[in-house]
Amino acid sequence: MALETRKVGGNAYLYLSRRDAKTGRVRKVYVGRGPKADAAAAELETRRKSRGDERRAVEQAVAELRAVDALMASFGEAATLIMEATLFAAGFHRPNFGVWRKRRNRDGHGGHRGAIPDRGAAGRIG
Repeated sequence: MALETRKVGGNAYLYLSRRDAKTGRVRKVYVGRGPKADAAAAELETRRKSRGDERRAVEQAVAELRAVDALMASFGEAATLIMEATLFAAGFHRPNFGVWRKRRNRDGHGGHRGAIPDRGAAGRIG
């Protein structure tokens, strides 16, 4: 939006800059001159200021939500750590950071070849 003074007559004319949808070029559209143009320019300036106020309010709300988001992220990390510790204490494991699986044997070998057999009370030495 601009009030432009032209050489002819020295009057102020109100022009709006609009982008053409087909070509993408900016064109100036004549709105008027005189008291009507002054009133329209004042109204456009009021709208511009209110949009700026709204934008600042949104930016402030986003900044406040970022703080809450950071707090929730740290809460999520703590909850994940507690869950992993609980699963590990219950005898689960995560091979290659995959899904949690229950170990087959309590000795920690999982029943694979070469595992130490459980001898029970009768097989103890000493």
